Amino acid sequence: MKMSNDNRQDKDMASVVMACLFIIMGLVALWDTTNMVDSDSYVFPRAIAIAMILFSLALIFWKLAKPVAKKDADGVGASNFRRIALVGVMLLSCMLMPWLGFLISGFATFFLLMLVAMYDAWTPAKKIIYPLIAVAVVLGFYGLFANLLQVPLPIGTLFE
Repeated sequence: MKMSNDNRQDKDMASVVMACLFIIMGLVALWDTTNMVDSDSYVFPRAIAIAMILFSLALIFWKLAKPVAKKDADGVGASNFRRIALVGVMLLSCMLMPWLGFLISGFATFFLLMLVAMYDAWTPAKKIIYPLIAVAVVLGFYGLFANLLQVPLPIGTLFE
């Protein structure tokens, strides 16, 4: 009896491989913090590295435990333009942050990412709610890093 491969479900191995790479990066980051003597210097990088390792492990277990259905040949729902544009927007943001500062760069990045990543149609409610959420998120991160964690954020050379 011949079994058909059409109904077979595959594991998402690309996600597993990327999660393994993130685990390695997290371990390197943890190792790199062993030379830091001041606890103020190593607490935040260690917390982020540990979180990255734990979330990557959770992703690996999730992907190996739950098979995914095979995609259509045309890759319905996939958009290489969006993927490339998201990376491009993030790189542009990193390059402009020294000149524009954290807040302006953060607002511009968030709005551009919303435009690029938005798959569904823009309804009037989304046109109002999403920008408000964007402002709240960027101001929230600014308050968290600048005030609570005392991280010096770039002001922007255009405004000095």
